[in-house]
Amino acid sequence: MNVIALNGSARGKKGVTWKLMDSLLKGLSEGGAVIKEFQLKEMNISPCRACLTCMHKTPGQCAQRDDMDQIYLPLKESDLFLMGTPVYTDSMSAQMKAVMDRCICGMDPFLVRDISNRIRHPFSWSMPSKFFLVSTSGFPEVESFSPLILTFKAQAANFGAESIGEICIPGSIALQMAPHLLEPRLSQIQEAGKALALHGKIAPTLLEELNQPILTTAQYLELSAKYECWARKSRGEG
Repeated sequence: MNVIALNGSARGKKGVTWKLMDSLLKGLSEGGAVIKEFQLKEMNISPCRACLTCMHKTPGQCAQRDDMDQIYLPLKESDLFLMGTPVYTDSMSAQMKAVMDRCICGMDPFLVRDISNRIRHPFSWSMPSKFFLVSTSGFPEVESFSPLILTFKAQAANFGAESIGEICIPGSIALQMAPHLLEPRLSQIQEAGKALALHGKIAPTLLEELNQPILTTAQYLELSAKYECWARKSRGEG
C-alpha cells in the first residue's frame, strides 16, 4: 500500500492532529505501507485561481508553480490519501482546503454521471482510491466533527474515491494540558494503522472505540480551566 499523508494543521508537528497522524503512520509503516508525508504548514501552496487553464489549455496540469508540485505525483501514485486536519470553523484548515481545491486540475471540463448518478467531471488523472480522515477539535462534543466529516466524504466522492473511515478525537484544548491522557489512545491508533496497511481497512468496532471521547465534559472543563488561566495571564489579565 502506498500512502500520501498530509498534515493540514497550522501548528504542524506541535499539535494534537499530528500526534494522532503520527501514531497511525507508525502503524501503517509497521504493516508494510510506503508513506509520503507532507507538513502543509511548511509549504507554499497558493489558492486555486479558477483560471481553468488545467481544463482547457494544459489538461491535468495546474498553471501555478509552487510547492503543490511536490504533492501531485505522490497523489497519483498512492492507494490511500490520509487527510489530517483540525476542525477550523466547522471545516478543514485553510492549508488543507487549498490542496483540495488545487486538485481540481485532475478534472476534465466534460460532464458524466458518477456511480451515485450525480453529474460530475471525469478525470484526466486519478486521486488515491481510498480516503481516510484524522482530526481533532478543541471542544469536547463529538458533534463538532459532523460538518467536517460531511465535507470530507463529499470531497472523496467528488474525486471518485471511497471514504473508508475517520479517527476524530475531541477535546484537544484539555488534552494539551494533560497529554498523558492521550497516550493509551495513541497506542490503539498505531495498532489500527497496522491493520489498515495489512487488510485495507479498520474494523468498524475498532473505529467506534477509537472515536470515543477521552474526557467527560466535566474533566474537559477542569483541564481547560488551566488553559484559560494561562491565556488570561498571557493577556495580562491574571
